Amino acid sequence: MKKFMLAFILVCFTNLYALSAVSAIPSDHRSLLNKILKDLHFSDADDKSRNDIYGELKPFLKNGWYTHWISNRTGSDSKVENADTLFTDVMIYNNERVANVTLIYFRKHNQMFVGTKESIQTSSKSALERFRKNKSDIKLDKLNETDNYAVFNEKGYMGYETVHIKEPNAMMIYESSTYLNVYPKSTLGALDSNSTLVPKS
Repeated sequence: MKKFMLAFILVCFTNLYALSAVSAIPSDHRSLLNKILKDLHFSDADDKSRNDIYGELKPFLKNGWYTHWISNRTGSDSKVENADTLFTDVMIYNNERVANVTLIYFRKHNQMFVGTKESIQTSSKSALERFRKNKSDIKLDKLNETDNYAVFNEKGYMGYETVHIKEPNAMMIYESSTYLNVYPKSTLGALDSNSTLVPKS
């Protein structure tokens, strides 16, 4: 009984915090999030899931941002509009960088893959400094190097950094990916410890 009460209190606290965070999302950001969730057939996402997904988009929604995307629903010849696995590939432009956020929702497993790629234009001098710093960083593996670019991987993680130089310009490309545990509202209160629907703290 004590375990049940503790789990119940934890879920309630987590959901109250998530609800507060979701209500603080600016209206234009919330509108975008709602459209993306609709494309993912996930409009009934619980507040924590909404907040977690928004957290992956938020860093790029600034400085005159604009976005467009494609999904399972895109294209008149799509045969996968209602597939068990759904994707939305989002392009976000702002005055500092271009970002691509790929969301893949595995409905049967209550999990979402999030892949992020950022492209930032910079000077060749700054990129060269970054390349030298990365080359001496023991936490990074250099995967490939040519006269114009070098690709680094953060050891043990799904994260990559590419320095691309073409005088007098250069570009930094950052890639990362993660999995989010996400749940529809219908699973709230499902506190059976044997259930795969129970949010893991």
